[in-house]
Amino acid sequence: MPFLLEIRYISYQCQKKRVSGFNGSVITEPGYNVIQLPLQKINNDTWISKVAVNGGDSCKWSLSAINLGIEYIDANHLGKDLVPGTAVGASIAFDNDASRNGQYTSIQGDLTLSPKYYPYILEWNIMRKKKINAFR
Repeated sequence: MPFLLEIRYISYQCQKKRVSGFNGSVITEPGYNVIQLPLQKINNDTWISKVAVNGGDSCKWSLSAINLGIEYIDANHLGKDLVPGTAVGASIAFDNDASRNGQYTSIQGDLTLSPKYYPYILEWNIMRKKKINAFR
């Protein structure tokens, strides 16, 4: 089951100020606005959501990044009494601010995410519990 799509917008018009913990100086940074949108199920394998590239407003919000996550909510087909565990997902950057840590790969054109996810069942004997995690 997918989580809500987390969408982060950035504004260089509506900046925020914070005090540096290093030397006490005032730092001006872009403003951020994070919203969450549900995904709509089209069929068993496809979920979609429409995301605005420009948020408009006097702040001139623009799309910075999207975070998408999935997790098991019902895994009875894999075993009895499985408790949901770790979720997996993807982070997609649309500007230099979101990709500043260098962990992103540039992609031009349409983006389709369809990686394969595998279940990992962790069992511990203390309470006879089983946890199902998703890994990529």
